[in-house]
Parts: sequence; C-alpha cells; structure tokens
Amino acid sequence: MQVKIEKKRNKSEGFMKSVLVLMFSQVLIKLLGFVYRVYLTNREGFGDEGNAIYSGGYLIYAILLTISSIGVPNAISKLISEKVAVR
Repeated sequence: MQVKIEKKRNKSEGFMKSVLVLMFSQVLIKLLGFVYRVYLTNREGFGDEGNAIYSGGYLIYAILLTISSIGVPNAISKLISEKVAVR
C-alpha cells in the first residue's frame, strides 16, 4: 500500500514540475516577444510601413500556427482517456 502512495506522489511531483517548467517558459516567451516588439517599433527607419509588414506577416503566422496545433489537445485528451479507461 505504501509503495502505491509513493508512486502516486512521485507522479504528481513530476507532473507539477512539468507544469511549472511550461508556465515559466510561456512567461519567458511572452516577455521576449514583448521586448522584441518594443525594440522593433522604436527602431530608427522602421516606421509605420515596417510595422504594417510585420503585423501582416505575424497574422499569417498566427493563423497557420492555430490550424497546425488545433488537433494536439484533442489527441492528448483521447490518449489519456483511453489509458484511464484501461486501468
């Protein structure tokens, strides 16, 4: 009985560490993106035309990223539910 409790505790600790790493990486990515965006908009010679080109390209990138990652959460959910059903 004690071994099962320790295994559950180890799994939950590993899960929480993974969640914390993902949260930290997302904050870091958002921060770096913000710094880059501020630098780019204030750069000499970039101006409104440069911002328009950047924004247009970013919109296309965001749409393609959304389309490519739309099935990943569903696939993970399906795999997890199958494993839970088997056990």
